Amino acid sequence: MAEENKEQQKDDVTINDLLRKILYQGVGMAAGAKERVEKAVKELIGEKKITNEEGKKIVDDFSSNIDTKAKDLESKIRSVINEALLKVRPATKSEVEELKKRIEDLEKRVASLD
Repeated sequence: MAEENKEQQKDDVTINDLLRKILYQGVGMAAGAKERVEKAVKELIGEKKITNEEGKKIVDDFSSNIDTKAKDLESKIRSVINEALLKVRPATKSEVEELKKRIEDLEKRVASLD
């Protein structure tokens, strides 16, 4: 059982690392997008097409929206990964050994019935 937990933890670490890398890439892309939005807003303010207050609201709304989307994305990714693991998780060595032992025990019981 302890070996199974170690193997499961190893799988969890790998999945968490993958998820973390995906999220960091997303955060990096979001940061780049936020910088572009801020630059565009500054240009609009400089051209007097919007006010400072409107510009701040645009940037704040964009930042808030990005944060919400990132949290939603993380939740969806975790859910998909967990579902996939449940479907494709191979048996651990200890699980296989336990099943072999159970089969041997059942074969002995059946043989003793004859």
